[in-house]
Amino acid sequence: MGDVPGSGALPSYEELVAEVARLSELVAAQGRMIEQLRAENAELKRQLGQNSGNSGKPPSRDPAAERQRQAEERNRRAASGTTRKRGKQRGAPGAGLEMSANPDDIVEHRPQRCGDCGNALHLADDDGFTARQVIDIPEVHPTVTEHRAHTYSCACGHQTTASFPDNVRAPVSYGPRARAFVAYFLGRQHIPNRRVAETMADLFGLSISSGAIDSIYAQAGRHLRGFIASLVTLLRTLPVLHADETSDRIGTVNCWMHVVSTGLYTLIHASTTRGSDAIAEAGVLKGYKGVIIHDRLALYWKLKQAKHGLCGAHLLRDLADVAVVATQTTWATALAALLVEINTACETARLDGLKQLAPTKQRAFAARYDRLVAKGLAANQEPAHRKRDSVERRSFNLVTAFKTHRRSILRYMYNLDVGFTNNQAERDLRPTKLHRKISGCFRSHTGAERFANLRSYLSTTRKNGVSAIDALTRLFDGNPWMPPEPS
Repeated sequence: MGDVPGSGALPSYEELVAEVARLSELVAAQGRMIEQLRAENAELKRQLGQNSGNSGKPPSRDPAAERQRQAEERNRRAASGTTRKRGKQRGAPGAGLEMSANPDDIVEHRPQRCGDCGNALHLADDDGFTARQVIDIPEVHPTVTEHRAHTYSCACGHQTTASFPDNVRAPVSYGPRARAFVAYFLGRQHIPNRRVAETMADLFGLSISSGAIDSIYAQAGRHLRGFIASLVTLLRTLPVLHADETSDRIGTVNCWMHVVSTGLYTLIHASTTRGSDAIAEAGVLKGYKGVIIHDRLALYWKLKQAKHGLCGAHLLRDLADVAVVATQTTWATALAALLVEINTACETARLDGLKQLAPTKQRAFAARYDRLVAKGLAANQEPAHRKRDSVERRSFNLVTAFKTHRRSILRYMYNLDVGFTNNQAERDLRPTKLHRKISGCFRSHTGAERFANLRSYLSTTRKNGVSAIDALTRLFDGNPWMPPEPS
């Protein structure tokens, strides 16, 4: 053994023990640092690999390379015949403009002279015609209807004056259809107030102030109270509901848009909170005993009387997120494939008119599910740290959720009325994001409530095949369309 550097004599036994202890501690510290760097590297790789397919990011935020990869994958599938190409499919009937059997106007084009010899031609020489039609919109002008309430004198000396209709209150006012277009531009097309005034002038030659537009918006909100109350009562009777929420802003303060919907009905509720108070305010889910399909937000688990179904699209993204880690790839990829396979079997059963998936298939799928979850649990020991965004914590939490919420995750397998995803709620909430991009934030909570109520009305009427303008005209006529009982 050589001398310790910097020393002129051999080290003592105690010095060697101390040196070994120091080196051991150094090796242990380096090991911990290596493990920390490894975890950080894995987390950074996971974050760099996030896209709309394995996280909650929208497709618009995918990097160029990822969009290119997705395009190449779509082209590859289209070439292999595993997915249909965009546009018209081979063998599908074409869809073009159809000629009207009763045109509003006919313009005759007759030749005056022969195209060969130049002789004059006469009506008696007509051998038929070839027709073409042009569809256009006539120039629109507002019409003014004057209401006159006459006063009659009776022989008794009393004078009686006729009453004006309920929607004729001011000396000059806008009619139900004009108001319907204003509300349509605000609530359906998300056009800001001032641009609505510009649009009304450009399209209809109607000069209307921003103040009048805001007044019409407020009137729509008042007229919708009965519709919203009826919709809340109806939704509480349905067996399956989709629920979701998204953030918005009132000035500089956060607010949330909560949705409860089905394929026929939409209720959007604006709230200053994301918690249980919003559920109570909306009036649908508190005490509800049916199935709620959601995205595992803690808020919904507090609804103890309801059954729960978890969104498969969120689960697939979460599985794709953890599958980038080598130790998680096997069970996560296989479990994602199993969820898709079960959904395909359920879709086939629905097309065959079955009420439920065959019990033998249910048991086989459930057994495979349990085996894969067991593999996931074996690959994920609970991390000692509490860092939520670490790879280890995310993987452990996900596989634990698959074990804890087994019945809710497989709800769609046991009940064919339950969909695999919560896409219905997300589609119904998407217009609130469009409104934010186009019109900006709300200025008051009242404005957010008006928008939510109007969107509820327009979404529900559209789902039931009712024209938005017709529905809004009825609304301003004092006779709003009401949601029918499901057949």
